[in-house]
Amino acid sequence: MRFYIIKTIFISLVFSQNLQVKLVGKIEMRVPMLGPVVMTFEQTVAPGFYKTEEKIEAKRFYAQWLLNEKNGEILIDGFDKIIKYDMNKEKYWFQIPKDYFSPIDSDPNDLKAFSWSFDFEENEPKKGLDIIRKNMNKVETIQGFKARKWNTTILIDGEKTIVFEEWFVDELPLMELSDSLESAIKNKLNQNNDSSQLHKFEFSSNIFIQELDTLSTLDLIPGYPVKINFLVYDEKSPKMAANFEIIELYVTPVDTAYFIIPESYDKADSH
Repeated sequence: MRFYIIKTIFISLVFSQNLQVKLVGKIEMRVPMLGPVVMTFEQTVAPGFYKTEEKIEAKRFYAQWLLNEKNGEILIDGFDKIIKYDMNKEKYWFQIPKDYFSPIDSDPNDLKAFSWSFDFEENEPKKGLDIIRKNMNKVETIQGFKARKWNTTILIDGEKTIVFEEWFVDELPLMELSDSLESAIKNKLNQNNDSSQLHKFEFSSNIFIQELDTLSTLDLIPGYPVKINFLVYDEKSPKMAANFEIIELYVTPVDTAYFIIPESYDKADSH
């Protein structure tokens, strides 16, 4: 109870000081056929302001023209459109909230539309899920965070094996504040208020198991992940590997100039 009160006071103090929260993270993957891919992201949120930038870099030459990109978006309370921009082309355009908040139907042939999920054929026999989760009872320092390590192994249909190594912290007040500020501005822009999902970069075993088995009674790992290693095996052969890590999470005084498009950018004719 005492910690909850302290945390509430801390968050209230941040609001009163008019600060912005910045999150910097990285996801590294080895994607079948495409090879190593690195995604870095920066997200900055303040009362009434939201900005995120993502950079995708493929290491193999033939994959670079398919995947490489540097994009961003800005939401500002009081402006009824979302500002989107391409940092490579130095172009920007506007998107209406209706389109921005509409569910995305990805083209299965679009290699840029890869995700963290794995699909299985409907006619493939299902033998069920076997899940082994172990608290390693070990606290490690990850980018300054004191995190507890968990190992989770998921055996699917007796053939596919997914292994998670994860480091969770019990509390992450700055992340809670960032999520709260992001929700506030997105819910205000989204009049339908039915799909204002937060911009999440993690792919923890908690989320993965819930997607695979909505009836799972396995207890969730408490807290927030600050680092995740993810391996997929198909018939004992490595199929895919990925890792996620929070690099920085901190607050600074609000700088409204940070939430504008550079003067050198041109407005795109259409997008």
